[in-house]
Amino acid sequence: MSAPQNETVVLIHGLGGSRFDMWPIARRLRRLSFTVEYWGYRSFANRIETHAERLAVFLVDLDRRKPNGFHLVTHSMGGIIARAAFAQFSLTNLKRVVMLAPPHQGSHAARKLAPYFGWLTPSLLQLSDDENSFVNGLPNSFRQNNLEFGIIESTKDRVIRPGFVELDGCADIASVVGQHGILTWYSRTLTLVENFLLHGKFEKRLEPKQSSS
Repeated sequence: MSAPQNETVVLIHGLGGSRFDMWPIARRLRRLSFTVEYWGYRSFANRIETHAERLAVFLVDLDRRKPNGFHLVTHSMGGIIARAAFAQFSLTNLKRVVMLAPPHQGSHAARKLAPYFGWLTPSLLQLSDDENSFVNGLPNSFRQNNLEFGIIESTKDRVIRPGFVELDGCADIASVVGQHGILTWYSRTLTLVENFLLHGKFEKRLEPKQSSS
């Protein structure tokens, strides 16, 4: 099944990442006839709010340019940046969002690394799983804006504890046996992303048989 005509998918990498991390997803989506755009940022250099402000400007312009609709696929901190951006505005033409390993309830790894590298990467402290961290104080802008979103969790994640990717209002959630940093490269991840963008769910479920009586 190919994508609806003229639909675009925006790919957003995570902390320390680049467009190369999202390349396998881009390749799969292009084969499905989606148009792919990357949104990049200098992930080490600024706070999440700064990235979110830039993303907001980009998405508002994209919303104007893409009347046929567009989607987002984010990895790790990219999902938190999107969440912070959506708290500032609403979009008319955004359809579906897939988030790969988003630390919605914070990251224990970020908390442990922040005292050593927080001076270099201020977002580490913001991503902490401490109950008073920035990420744990963010409003649920996905639910507030009635956005259709799905979450993919990594089962061998050493960055985010099990269940800490969850966020109220999620349309569907799935898991991939793999590592956090290379979650975008697993074939199962690609299939799950494809299914959600096309059908609004990760797994193809069999319809119950109708009774003949």
